[in-house]
Amino acid sequence: MSATTLPIEAAPPPVTIHYRLATDADGPAIGRLFAACDYGDLGVNWARADVTQSWVVAERGGILLGAIQVFLGQPYGVIGDCVVLPQARARSDDGAGQFGRPGVVARALYGYALKALKATGAQVALGVTRKPGMMRLIGRYGGVPLGTCESFARDLTR
Repeated sequence: MSATTLPIEAAPPPVTIHYRLATDADGPAIGRLFAACDYGDLGVNWARADVTQSWVVAERGGILLGAIQVFLGQPYGVIGDCVVLPQARARSDDGAGQFGRPGVVARALYGYALKALKATGAQVALGVTRKPGMMRLIGRYGGVPLGTCESFARDLTR
């Protein structure tokens, strides 16, 4: 080996990210995802939550990278919470960082949500975000801000 030649090990092939509807077993995993993201879940019991009807998850190598809640309906469908593990945020397909822009996981989750709403007959998709990068992305696909609004929550377990 000469002084200008360095041994290069072959990089392992990238592990594919799989997007799928949530299963019963994903409830606690989505709860752990909320906790890892320091995202408030209002004390939800994720072990009891039926996530099979309204959640799409992103998974790689058995690890949940992200999840998005989708409420199917007509004429309005709603895109709810989207959470992505901090280490998977703002990453391109090859894992490179892209500061200030939504990463491949968030973009794909929103894409799946919009396709699901359209496929089930929704005429309008509604959602909430405080993330300027996500609002710019949604704007590129025809989304418009609806102005300031208040969100609300009520604990229905009491």
